[in-house]
Amino acid sequence: MASNDCDTLIIGQGLAGSALAWQLAAAGQRVCVIDDGHTTSSSVVAAGLINPLAGLRFTRRPEVGTWLDAADRWYAELAHTFGRIFFHALPMLRLFRSVEQRRFHERRLADPASRELLGAAFDADHCPEPVSAPHGGFIQRRTGYVDMPLLLGELRTWLIQHQQLVESALNPAQVELGEHAVSAAGVRAQRLVFCDGARLRANPWFNALPLVPEKGEILNLVSDDWQPHHIINGAYWLVPLESGEMRFGATHRHKQIDDRITAAGRTELVDAVRALRPASPPARVVRQQAGIRPGTVDRYPLIGQHAVHPRLWVFNGFGARGALVIPWYAQCLADHLQHGTALPAEADIRRFT
Repeated sequence: MASNDCDTLIIGQGLAGSALAWQLAAAGQRVCVIDDGHTTSSSVVAAGLINPLAGLRFTRRPEVGTWLDAADRWYAELAHTFGRIFFHALPMLRLFRSVEQRRFHERRLADPASRELLGAAFDADHCPEPVSAPHGGFIQRRTGYVDMPLLLGELRTWLIQHQQLVESALNPAQVELGEHAVSAAGVRAQRLVFCDGARLRANPWFNALPLVPEKGEILNLVSDDWQPHHIINGAYWLVPLESGEMRFGATHRHKQIDDRITAAGRTELVDAVRALRPASPPARVVRQQAGIRPGTVDRYPLIGQHAVHPRLWVFNGFGARGALVIPWYAQCLADHLQHGTALPAEADIRRFT
């Protein structure tokens, strides 16, 4: 930075830290981000899925419309600013995993608020992609994916150009709390916001929050005879990329929480790819990655101010829905810090205290 003083110091340049930095800078704040080069960021590994109906029951949270509109605005704003396309709208092919799931679809289709998001069910012999669909499925709308590596790379360059990035690893023990400011890595600020994902578990100020980290592994694939026109979501998801590759995932591990790829993870995913197209030549694996999703017990994020140290804040816990929900909550926290507007109750960490 040109000056070692700023208004808000952000730890972590994943999607959460990047979005918050963007919103605060747009509001006129002096911002600095400390990041270790994404060595532990789950954002660069994530599929970046935009999926408003989650889980086996196609759950529609009450905030979904607000999340979708905010995501549309922010990704369009970034596309206009940088001249690059980050969000790719694609319909999602949802494959029923059981007869019971068809009933969940019928209930969701009867809900007027959800009707715009999903189409009618089809049977196994009417699947629009050449994949195994023994229970049929349906097409879901307002879905797509965000090119996370491209987006985070452009935002990193933007931070560097504005002298707002310090490339350094940071141990929470290096944070210095003072009466009038907080300091870290040689930068002094009015407040510090932790946006560093699963590292929250080792944070002495916020480690009591109910973070539920989950390890996931994914594959990048190439197929010589198939390029799908939908995101496919069944027992696993598959995302066709602009490059011609496909991303396929993900595994779910709650005990082995690290970012190392494993032979077991690769085998699980390769077997799942073959089950998706059992009569076709297997796709080739060109890359395997692992990351840690920072989820929470109630699947809502962790946003707010420390109860004892008012200069410390947290913006974390977005889990697998980060690409969808972070644009909205980043705007909410920026408005709160600038104008004192209330934080959304479902995300405020005071719900746990």
